[in-house]
Amino acid sequence: MIERDEELKAEVPKLWRAIQTAPIAQPVRDRLAEVLQFWLFERFKSLTAEEILAMITHLTPLQETRAYRDIFSKGKLEGKAEGKAEGKAEGKAETLLRLLRRRFGAVPDWAEQRIAGASGPQLDTWLDGIFDADGVVGLIGPADSPADLRD
Repeated sequence: MIERDEELKAEVPKLWRAIQTAPIAQPVRDRLAEVLQFWLFERFKSLTAEEILAMITHLTPLQETRAYRDIFSKGKLEGKAEGKAEGKAEGKAETLLRLLRRRFGAVPDWAEQRIAGASGPQLDTWLDGIFDADGVVGLIGPADSPADLRD
């Protein structure tokens, strides 16, 4: 057991590296890393999280720490899901415009803008109604202002 804080601070990177390189299953490695982090937070209550992470990452690149992987993968997944939803909405908007042009001819600028800003569920509703509509206005509603009608 290391009693002096300065000695422990110097040993933390080695302890962290030993956990990260141990020939054990990843779930066990992750749990040991969590235990070490928790213990360090308890032992060094006067230090900030950044200071404790600096101890850990002194010899370990930040990208190899569990905290970094958790934050990065969560953000990446959220960004991926958000990008996927945006891509689906764009595809629906393009399809709707294509069908409107095929069925009714030119689509007014105001209608294109409304379609471009519509949500996925709204686009689904319009796509479902394309065969029953008598025109662009009948499907997506009237222009927002009289100036829109001149487009």
